[in-house]
Amino acid sequence: MGPNGPGDAGASQPPLSGLAVASLVLSSLVCLAPLGLILGVVALVRMPRGGRRGKGLAIAGTAVGGTVVALSVLLLVVGGARLDAWAEEGGSLLGPRNPRTGTLFDLKAGDCFVPAGGLFSTREGEDERMTDPSAEIVPCDGPHPAQVYGTFRLKGDHAISDPAAIATQAFEGCVPLLHDFTPDTWTLPDVEFSFYYPESVSGTGGDRTVRCWLGAEAGLPEASLRQDPDDWDTGQLAYLKAMRPSAEAWSSAPGDRVDTDLAAATAWAGRMARGEAESAKLLRSVDGLPARAHGQVVALANRLDALSGVHRSASRAPTLAEFDRRWENNGDEDASGEEWEVRLVLGLPVEDEDGGERQG
Repeated sequence: MGPNGPGDAGASQPPLSGLAVASLVLSSLVCLAPLGLILGVVALVRMPRGGRRGKGLAIAGTAVGGTVVALSVLLLVVGGARLDAWAEEGGSLLGPRNPRTGTLFDLKAGDCFVPAGGLFSTREGEDERMTDPSAEIVPCDGPHPAQVYGTFRLKGDHAISDPAAIATQAFEGCVPLLHDFTPDTWTLPDVEFSFYYPESVSGTGGDRTVRCWLGAEAGLPEASLRQDPDDWDTGQLAYLKAMRPSAEAWSSAPGDRVDTDLAAATAWAGRMARGEAESAKLLRSVDGLPARAHGQVVALANRLDALSGVHRSASRAPTLAEFDRRWENNGDEDASGEEWEVRLVLGLPVEDEDGGERQG
């Protein structure tokens, strides 16, 4: 027989393309389908030049790989869009969630919130322990009973088991944060400031964060209480910075304890004396105040110096009765009159005789 006879058919068959085989195998695996698609295309290009067989396998691998890749892209697009909608609707891997709910431990500076357990304890004479830590975090551009104005961690990494010691540190840490958040406390609505803190912390871990907040049970604020320094001119900002030591000392009042705790009362008087003396010094040396305010600023500085002497004397009182006598021996316990005059000439808001606010 000649060269094309049946006896020579097996010997003349070209080898099978390995790329074609690999293309079909890999295309059937979802994660490797892109590689199978590429190998199928390469096999189809090389086979005419290399004389190998397997064109059908390469075509099948290319088709399967292309289909798998196309379906994968489609699923990603549709699934991604659905994931975005799901997140907006409040979905989570652990089930439905509402981004407006959380706990007091989730609060961050600037958050406005509604605590489930109420703002202030109604149990007179009892510790104000937190019985329900759940809270609703609400937009600040609507009525809200409270807003966090700052957070900080308790000092050190050691264990603290005394709630009173933690509360003292929390109080001292929150006062300066208040004046960072609202430098002009004169313009705050009728709110109280307080804080949430752990009653004890270990030396090896645990939440040591104190959350400082402003709250009101009535006349709820309908906007954030945060103040922007850019809203003041140079003279107003210089005045507020000079008055900060005195304002911080005043804000550090120990509440009702001033009437029952001599140590707390005299410590506060000492802070007042130092803060007033520092503010008087700053007022006399500050740059940026307009000339028209000179007389009122000097009068305020003189008043603060006088009050500093009164409060320094009260800080050394041996009894609460003597503390009261020394504190009020001048018949006027603050410098609000002189402050009112300075604010008026500087154009800062003041209250009129009817209690309404007006611009200076």
